[in-house]
Amino acid sequence: MNINEQPISNVQWVEVEKLQANDYNPNVVFTDEMKLLKYSIQKSGWIQPILVTQDYVIIDGFHRATLAKQDKEITVDGKVPCVVMELSEPERMLLTIRINRAKGSHIAVKMSDIIHKLVNDYCMSIEAVGHGIGARKDEVELLLMDNVFQQKNITEESRYSKAWVPATKK
Repeated sequence: MNINEQPISNVQWVEVEKLQANDYNPNVVFTDEMKLLKYSIQKSGWIQPILVTQDYVIIDGFHRATLAKQDKEITVDGKVPCVVMELSEPERMLLTIRINRAKGSHIAVKMSDIIHKLVNDYCMSIEAVGHGIGARKDEVELLLMDNVFQQKNITEESRYSKAWVPATKK
C-alpha cells in the first residue's frame, strides 16, 4: 500500500455550507450524543475528516457537518476537514453502512430502504450487498422482506440487536 494513495492523505478544508446530506444515511444520533459530539470537537478538535463526493454530498460525517453548520465556532474559518472520494452511489451506500455498522449504530428500517434500493435499483446480488456491508445472507434477506417487523415479530427475537426494534417499541 502506498501512503499517498490512501484517502486520508488527501484531506481538504471545505466550506461547511458546500456540504449536502445524502438521502440514504441509516444512522441516527440522539440529542445527548450530538452534545457529546460537539463537546468532543470543541475539546479535541477535528480528529476525523468528513467523507464527501466530488459534488460535496456527504458519505460519512453528516452529524459533524450538521453541528458545524449550526455552530460556526467549531469550524476553522467556516471550513471543515473533508476527504473527497470518487465512488458510485452504490459504493457510497455500502461504505456508509460499513462505517455505521462498525460504529455500532444503525436503524433497521432505514437499512431496509437502502438494501431495497441496492438490490432493486442497482441490481446488486444479496451476496454482494451482504459482503459490502458485512452482513450475513439471512440478514440481507430479512432486510428485503416487506413488513418484516410484523412477519418476524422482531421485538421478541433475541438474536437481533436493538437496532431492529422499531422506535416506538424501544
